[in-house]
Amino acid sequence: MKDLQIRQLEAALNEQFDGLIDMTDLEGRDDKTVRPAFLSRALAALAVLEVTGLDREQAAACVIDGFDDQGIDAVAVDADAPHIYIIQAKWSKTADASFDQKALFALKEGLKKLVSGQYDRFNNKLQPMVPALNYALSNPRVQITIVPALAGDRGLPPAQQDFEDLKDEYNDPQEILRVEPLLLQHFISALRAGLDDPRVDLKARMPDFRFHGEPYLAYYGTLTADQVAGWYAEHRHRLFQRNIRFPLGLTKINSGLVETVLREPTHFWYFHNGITVLCDQLDVGPRGDLELSGASVVNGAQTVSSLHEAAERSAESVARARVHVRIIPLKGTPDNFDRQVTIATNTQNGVAEQDFRALDDIQTRLRYDFDVTLNKTYVIKRGETPPAPADGCDMVEAAIALGCAHQDPQISFQAKSEASLLWKDEIYTKIFRRPDARRVWRAVQLLRAVRKALVPLQQSLESRAGAFVDQGEYMITHLVFRQQQNWSSCPEGEWTRMLKLIPASVEAALRWAMYALDRGNTQVGGVFRTAQRYAHIAESAAEGLLSRESTPELSPEYQSAEREKRARQANAVTVIVDAGAIAEGTRLEFRPVTDLERRALTKWIAEDRRRGSATWVVSRSNRSKVLLWEWNGERYSPSALVVEMFRHANKSGPQAVQGTRRWFVAGQGSLVDIANSIRGDSAE
Repeated sequence: MKDLQIRQLEAALNEQFDGLIDMTDLEGRDDKTVRPAFLSRALAALAVLEVTGLDREQAAACVIDGFDDQGIDAVAVDADAPHIYIIQAKWSKTADASFDQKALFALKEGLKKLVSGQYDRFNNKLQPMVPALNYALSNPRVQITIVPALAGDRGLPPAQQDFEDLKDEYNDPQEILRVEPLLLQHFISALRAGLDDPRVDLKARMPDFRFHGEPYLAYYGTLTADQVAGWYAEHRHRLFQRNIRFPLGLTKINSGLVETVLREPTHFWYFHNGITVLCDQLDVGPRGDLELSGASVVNGAQTVSSLHEAAERSAESVARARVHVRIIPLKGTPDNFDRQVTIATNTQNGVAEQDFRALDDIQTRLRYDFDVTLNKTYVIKRGETPPAPADGCDMVEAAIALGCAHQDPQISFQAKSEASLLWKDEIYTKIFRRPDARRVWRAVQLLRAVRKALVPLQQSLESRAGAFVDQGEYMITHLVFRQQQNWSSCPEGEWTRMLKLIPASVEAALRWAMYALDRGNTQVGGVFRTAQRYAHIAESAAEGLLSRESTPELSPEYQSAEREKRARQANAVTVIVDAGAIAEGTRLEFRPVTDLERRALTKWIAEDRRRGSATWVVSRSNRSKVLLWEWNGERYSPSALVVEMFRHANKSGPQAVQGTRRWFVAGQGSLVDIANSIRGDSAE
C-alpha cells in the first residue's frame, strides 16, 4: 500500500509544483541530484500549503532549501496571527523517511539564527520574508510551529526526545514552540480532498438537532467538542475554504477558549457563540447522524482550531464540552448566498473595553483640560479623526505613554504585549491616577521623543542590539522616564532642555539594557515573552542608569560602523584575488545587513532576482571591479554595486558602504568571511 501511496504522492508533486519550485541553484547538475531535490522541495511546499492554506504559488515561494538554508527547507509567516511555520522535508522513494538527530541539530541552529535576527546567514530565498519575520518575532504572542514533513509513516521516534528538549528550551514559561509532523497519510488525505478546490465531507452525531425551514432550510443543535476537534485534525485548513480567514493561532482570545475547555469544559457552551457550517448537501438520519458533503466552516474558525489545540492537551476535557453548531445546506439558496452568509457572520463589530473607558469621567475631564489649559485636542473615542501630532493626541497614545512612565516596568510590558490590557481596572487606575492634561501631554511628548531618537539607532545597530531596539521601544521609554524622575513637575524651561537631552538618555538606557542582557546571556526574544524576564532586565538596567557608574560601551559586534571599519581593514577583495579563492564565473548573491537595506531593497530585488545576483570576474587591468551585475551586465566593486542598487531602486542610502559584507558565495559565506578564512589558513 505504501508503494502505491508514494507513487501517487510523487505524481502529485510533479503535477502541482513543476515550474513553481526554484531549482536555479542546481542548474547543470545531473538528474540523480536534481530529481530528489525537487521532490523534497515540492514536499516542503505541499506541507506549507497544508498547514497555512496558502495557494500553490505562494507555498512554493516559501521554500528556501539550498545552499545556506541553515537546516530549514521552508518558512511561512502569518504576521497577523502572528505565527511562523518552519518546515523540514524528507523525501523517500521507499516511503520510509524519518527525522534523525543530525537533521534536528541543523534545524535547531537555523531556528536560533532566525530568532536572533541573523538573516544574512540565510540565502536570498529567505530575504523577501524578512520584514514579516521581523514583525512576527517582535510580537510577544508569536507562535512557532516546526513541521517535519516526512514521506513515510515512521514519525519522529529517532529524534522524539530531542524535539521535546527543544520545546522545553523555548517554552519556558509559556508555550511558543510546538511540533506538528506531517506524515505520508496526511499528504495522501490532502491529495484525495483536492488542493486547488478541496472537497471536505464531514460526519457528526447531533441527537438534539432542530431545523429552521423558511425561507431556506437550516439545522442547528449541539455537538460534543471532540467531534469538532476531530474535523480539524483530519482536514486542517481545508475545513475553512469558504471562510474569509484561516485560524489566527493562539491569540489572546483563542488562548481563553482553550483555557475554558480545559478548566470548565461543561461551561464552554454557555461562554461561546459556536460555529456556522455551510455545505453543498446535508443528509440527516433519524437519530441525528449527519453527513455533510462539500462542507466549510465559515464562522468560528478560531473556535475550531482552539478545540483541536485543547484536545492535544486533554482529550478527556474536550469530550465533556459541547459547542453550538448551525448547518446551512446551500441547495435551493440563491446565487452568492454562501458569500453573503460568510461576510455577515464575520463583520459584526465588537465593543472593546476601550470604548467603555471613553465614557469615563476621567477621560471627559482630560479632554476638557487639554482644550482649556493647553489649547490642544484629546481624542477619546474610536473612529474619531486623531489630531495632528503638534495639536494633541488620542487616549490610546496617552495610555501607552503613562504606562511607560509608571514605576512598575510590567505595565510597559503590557503596553507592548497587549495594549488592550491597559483598560483593565487594575492597570487603568494606576496609569490614570493623576490625570491632569500637562502631565499626560508631557508623557506623550517624551514617548515621541524616544521614538524619534531610536530611528538613527535602528540604522546603526546590528545583531542582538538591533533586535532589542526593534522590540524594546517601550522598555527604553520606561528607562528614560526612570532616569528623568522630575519630568512631570519640573518648570517649562527645564522641561524643554530635558527633551533636547532625550537622545543621550535613550542611548544610555540602551547600553545598560544590553549590558544586563549580555551579562545574563539572555535571548532578546525571551525578554519580551514574559513580564518577569522583562521586569528583571528593566530593573537591572534602571539600577545601572541611576548609579554613578560609567555607562558601559556597546559591543563592537552590535555596531554597524565598527563592523564596516573592520571589513574595510580586511581588504577582502585583494586577499581573495591573490589567493584565487573564488573561481571565475562563480555566482554571488546580495544579502542586506541592516534594517535600512532590508526596507529599501528587499522588495525591489524580489521583483527581479537578477538585481540581487552578480558573477565573479577578475582581470589584470582592474582587480577591484570583480562583480558583473546580472541586471545590467556592467562591472562594479562590491561596495559600488550596493550604492548603485540604492540608486536604481530610487531609495536614499549611504554614500559609502562595505559591500564585501553583503555579497555572499553560497555555502562559503560573505567575501569578508572568505578572506578571513584565507588569513586563518595562512596563519596556521
